[in-house]
Amino acid sequence: MVLPQTAYKLIPKKSPGLLVRSIDSNQFYAVNCFYPNSLRILNSRQYDVLTAVDGKTDVSRLAERFGLDGLALREYFTQLSRTEIVRFDDRFRQPGRPDSTDALNIWIHTTNKCNLSCGYCYISTLQSTGGMSEPVRSQLLRKLVETVAAKDIKSIKLRFAGGEPLLQFKKWAEFVREAKTRLHGLGCELEISFLTNLTVLNDEIVSFAQEHNVGFGVSLDGIAQYQNQTRSFHSGNGTFARVEQNLKTLIDNDIRVSVNTVVANENLEGLPELTRYLIDLDIPFRYSIVKGTPVDPDLLELELLESYKIAEMAIDNGWRFSQKHQFCDLKPAELGFQTCASGFSGGAIYVDGSMHYCHVQFGDDTQQSFSIFDQEMDLVDMIEQGEHIETNRSSDCKICKYRSVCTSGCPVYRVNGKDPQCSIYHKFIPRIYDLLAKERLKLLRDYQIM
Repeated sequence: MVLPQTAYKLIPKKSPGLLVRSIDSNQFYAVNCFYPNSLRILNSRQYDVLTAVDGKTDVSRLAERFGLDGLALREYFTQLSRTEIVRFDDRFRQPGRPDSTDALNIWIHTTNKCNLSCGYCYISTLQSTGGMSEPVRSQLLRKLVETVAAKDIKSIKLRFAGGEPLLQFKKWAEFVREAKTRLHGLGCELEISFLTNLTVLNDEIVSFAQEHNVGFGVSLDGIAQYQNQTRSFHSGNGTFARVEQNLKTLIDNDIRVSVNTVVANENLEGLPELTRYLIDLDIPFRYSIVKGTPVDPDLLELELLESYKIAEMAIDNGWRFSQKHQFCDLKPAELGFQTCASGFSGGAIYVDGSMHYCHVQFGDDTQQSFSIFDQEMDLVDMIEQGEHIETNRSSDCKICKYRSVCTSGCPVYRVNGKDPQCSIYHKFIPRIYDLLAKERLKLLRDYQIM
């Protein structure tokens, strides 16, 4: 194949979202923080060529400088351009808000009752009332069916929360059975997860979860004393032993389960031990920094660094970091145009049937809400006509290299338009990419051996 001479005069330009770092002395990686799943492993020659791209030097001169064939170098840049690590023009893209969606993600506040006493719980209406009544549940099902039919929704994720949702299990089991049948008949698939403290579990729940592919998002603050001091029963007794037993029951029965840890000063020092524990269980886990409460920044950085050292060693032994861990709302691979589904394809429904932008607004009468009993609007209409605070971002965020990775954090808790943990994100986003690259390199090497 002979390319026209102009092909060698093309000038490659690096993405403004480009991150290039070393894995070891001979291997490197490049990732475009504006383009999903763009991480690419580089050898030393590929690294040298990419770092030499200055937006001024064309392919022919770069080929001459490195003693490379011009056609081969053009093909290398063409491969990089597929995920916009480089382009031959300035039209670099970044994730944007789609015009519409055929999927919904709804938070359901099943009950205000909880069997634990957690000091940092943000639900202001906790223990004030009981669970969602049968008339509200029936209307919720009607509204789901109405919305699917009117808007041609193809999939819905419902997250049952509270309070403790498993205290209401029997009522919601009946709801799930009927909802799955009716929505499936309309060509819509329903996915269910319980967001639970997992102190309540029995054979009936396990069997139901297996039959309907129900998942569990479990709150766990640490091993033994760290969990027990922050999440205790009303009696004051700790919950770790119960949660550990129930976690293993779910795992042994091949039921989808993940762990979310609220990282605060009280459990920071236990984070490395918890990391090792969750890696050994081989289940997905997420570390979320507590909202609205100051966290010691130096200790946070120290314990996160130690935790990610443990993760790095686990990667060497075949653990899949990319599939098993998330830090806060960061989206290093898939990226995003906003932090969560709120205001686009999701919202939160309270026990009385009111629909809010976010579940943290429950009990705040100053915030805009709708009602599922409104006959004029379906759920999509409520989302579209509701609040849209997700776009309120600082000027710093709008020009940041990592703006599609962190999306400025939760819009409800932003301070002056940015996540309060902005500085810690800038330190750890590169570290997370390092671990993703290390995993990718190991997979490539293992594949070559096989």
